[in-house]
Amino acid sequence: LAEESSQALKGLLEDAAKNPGKNDLMKRVGDYYSSAMDSLAIDRLGYRPIVPYLDGITALSSKAAVLKHMNYLRSQSVIAPLYRIGVGQDAKDVTRYIINIGQGGTTLPDRDYYLKNDARSTKIRTDYAVYISKLFTLCGVEEHKALMHAVTIMQIETALAGAQMSRVELRDPTKLYNKFSVGDLSAKTPNLNWQTILPELGYKTKQDSLVVSNPKFMVFVDSLLMAVPLENWKVYLQWNVMKDAAPYLSTEFVNANFTFNQSMSGQKEQTPRWQRMSGLIDRQLGDLLGQLYVDKYFNQAAKVRMLELVNNLQHSFDSRIKKLDWMSEETKLRALAKLHAFTKKIGFPDKWKNYEGLVIKHDDFLGNVRRCNQWFYEENISKLGKPIDKTEWGMT
Repeated sequence: LAEESSQALKGLLEDAAKNPGKNDLMKRVGDYYSSAMDSLAIDRLGYRPIVPYLDGITALSSKAAVLKHMNYLRSQSVIAPLYRIGVGQDAKDVTRYIINIGQGGTTLPDRDYYLKNDARSTKIRTDYAVYISKLFTLCGVEEHKALMHAVTIMQIETALAGAQMSRVELRDPTKLYNKFSVGDLSAKTPNLNWQTILPELGYKTKQDSLVVSNPKFMVFVDSLLMAVPLENWKVYLQWNVMKDAAPYLSTEFVNANFTFNQSMSGQKEQTPRWQRMSGLIDRQLGDLLGQLYVDKYFNQAAKVRMLELVNNLQHSFDSRIKKLDWMSEETKLRALAKLHAFTKKIGFPDKWKNYEGLVIKHDDFLGNVRRCNQWFYEENISKLGKPIDKTEWGMT
């Protein structure tokens, strides 16, 4: 099924790239695919698309400037260093959205990769250090300096991993729900003033509270900011720029990225470029590509038929619940309320996203990736203060 779907997407994307003038839908999808598949143009650019970001970091002259620039780069969806932040449903009041802050700042899949000393973990760490120095050398850094930078990154990320919760702890929803007022969180992290940080990150709606999954981690990050030298923070930020851009830069970067990922996945061969790019566009412009997919491959009558089937199922459950002899009247009312609270999502959304304001260019691949990330970042922030959108889809 996955292979069939992948081939269908390929056909749609190639058609859109050949006929971009058909309509706005085809134009944006086609231009993105054209930019993604033009590997010759991407190779000619090398690492030039990220040079302005790397130079901007080199010019930073204080830790205060590093913090401010870190917020700026996050707000532009260039990097997401040190911690994760985003807007989601409040787990204890599902009628509202709230800001969630979580542990982060590391590259390997979880903390154990940094802290365990079995043969596999040790090999992955070695391969990771090689990958770090490889990307720095590809960006024009001398080899001996690139090796030193790899040591710096490993030290910072290992320290962050040591303060993170384990996989088992992350399964406990009660442990992960720690609500703070913005002022109280700032008091716990004196070097991170959230009253200043949130507006710098683009959170314009004033927040009285937020949820932190691992408060101890944020306290540790706060202390690390002062303990790590300025130059090391600059190396860390540059590394974040390089690793996030690597899959979308020239062949040398893409191959280095694949070689490193092989270390963890064991994948023998790299997925063909068209397949990687169709997956990327599906993730980033899913509602545009989805409309093309539905028009060509989805029988519209099937959605009506399935909705009828689900409604019949709901109707049958309703009548069965009412007839149950082992359930009290009060429980029946609760069960019926739950039954009728289901939001039915069949086949495809009733209302598609149109990615308003998102600019896609046929000759700017990395720019397209960034602008899509930025669009989603701003869409996520814009949810604050609005009612929960139960019609939103979690898949393409």
